[in-house]
Amino acid sequence: MPADIAQLSDKRLMKLKPAQFARELMGLPAKRRMDLIFERSDAQSVVAALDANDFFHTVVEIGADDSLPLIALAGMEQLSHLFDIEWWRKDTLEPAKALVWIDRLWRAGGSSLAEWLYNVDFELLVSLFKQWITVDTAPDDIDLVEAVEQLPERTLDDTYFWESKYPQYDDLITHMLTIVFETNYSFFKELINSVLYGSAADVEESAYHFHRARLMDHGIPDFYDALEIYRSIGPDEFVAKKKAPRKADENERLPLFAMVRVPDGDLFAGITRGIRDPALLETIQVETAALANKVMVADRLSPDNFESLRRAVEKSLAYINLGLELRSGADIEKAAQIVGDTFLEHLFRIAQAEVAAVRGRLQAIVRSGWLSQYPAGLRKLDGLWFDAAEELLAATPRIVKNRSGGSLSDGALEFEFFRTPSDLARAGHIIDVIGAAGNLYRLLGAQIVETGKILWTDGQVRAPEDITLGVMVLTAAANFISSGKWTAEPLSRTAWKEIFPVVKPSAINSAVTDWIDRSIPDEKVRSLAGTYLIPVLRDYEEEMGPFSDLNPPEMQLVKFFMFSE
Repeated sequence: MPADIAQLSDKRLMKLKPAQFARELMGLPAKRRMDLIFERSDAQSVVAALDANDFFHTVVEIGADDSLPLIALAGMEQLSHLFDIEWWRKDTLEPAKALVWIDRLWRAGGSSLAEWLYNVDFELLVSLFKQWITVDTAPDDIDLVEAVEQLPERTLDDTYFWESKYPQYDDLITHMLTIVFETNYSFFKELINSVLYGSAADVEESAYHFHRARLMDHGIPDFYDALEIYRSIGPDEFVAKKKAPRKADENERLPLFAMVRVPDGDLFAGITRGIRDPALLETIQVETAALANKVMVADRLSPDNFESLRRAVEKSLAYINLGLELRSGADIEKAAQIVGDTFLEHLFRIAQAEVAAVRGRLQAIVRSGWLSQYPAGLRKLDGLWFDAAEELLAATPRIVKNRSGGSLSDGALEFEFFRTPSDLARAGHIIDVIGAAGNLYRLLGAQIVETGKILWTDGQVRAPEDITLGVMVLTAAANFISSGKWTAEPLSRTAWKEIFPVVKPSAINSAVTDWIDRSIPDEKVRSLAGTYLIPVLRDYEEEMGPFSDLNPPEMQLVKFFMFSE
């Protein structure tokens, strides 16, 4: 954006009310977001207007320590949401991590720490202090002067004595207890007595229930509820319609973190940007955020890593778009009606079922097809095909962006979530190619384990798991060209200087093409099997083409052939 246009945009933003300003901010990079907040005199009102989810995403994107000025202005609901996500792993409270965040809150300055101490759930406070300190009391029957050597070092009233379990945070723990002691001694006594005599299991269980309730209020389910997004959707569920949306109050905070990442060009993006009903837009805004939260929980993504948060959002939006295109046939009017009537989670689940079906086809080849005959499984595949298959078999499958080519060694492959029916078709084509490549494997009939025993251990292919299908085919082609025998037996190292001049890329390409043409009668299978070898042969040409008869490549660097000892 040109500088003058950016300045005009910033000036427009500065004139907005805090709630409107907060909504506009989420479309900006996080660092710019924070800078603009602190350019306003009502910065605290702007921060207060941020939805708790948006506040959390902003802090994680900026970085915890760089966000201290923002944390200093946060309200208790925003801090509680941040801490609920950061301090708990499933149903277990992490006391050390809590201290790290409370230290940040202390360093942020202001009255936030004291306010938090008096607003936090009592059960959570007790559970934390139970894990932060060891407490004892002065005995009644012994003089305090005599007993002091047997008691923990710290005390504020010569009645309760404590010692920190985290010495590096001793000053922070003392500071928190001092705040409570000096402002409300009755509360101090109640806290310390609960730490001394309360049941650790009972108090943490109560703290956990409050923690879960708060997260659910912000659209973050527990793990088992989140898994619903991966359950197949029945026809009776899909016919369920959304209720008529309600327009939010002007000052009501709604999460925007997902909607601002809807990619340009998607059908879903085009439909939502054409909606003029603000109540429906706000409903979609809440739905996309809730779905992204479910993906984060169900996929066990780390909530304190911005890349994980981004991944959850991008996946949820991609599957919404895929489900919408599948359901509407990419018809704009039909898609608009579907978005207005249908729960976005249902579109996600339709897409998930289709992606799972594609993934299942590849799993069948690995588990019971030709790849199951090879101990190393996927490693039988070459370059692009290995990368594509590995991504398709991941917990969240992704599809390679560039279709059939590119060098296997250029490292430029990129992957993205399934978002259109053409992605499903492309994945299906990749699986068809991998399936057809099994015909090449069966034709060669090599005994990989036996071959592995005679491999040259200083070469690139030194063990059975290094023998890809491409290596087998090219080795067989080299044997055919040099001796007239089509076999995947390792080449003789001593004959390399004589072999290399006759295995130029054009000769290898011709030998492989002729072999496929005469060996596979079915035209479709033959075409798919040949497609598998296209990037293999291209890679061979790129790496071996520059060498001459007088300057052959060093055998130690040649990855295309097997060599014998």
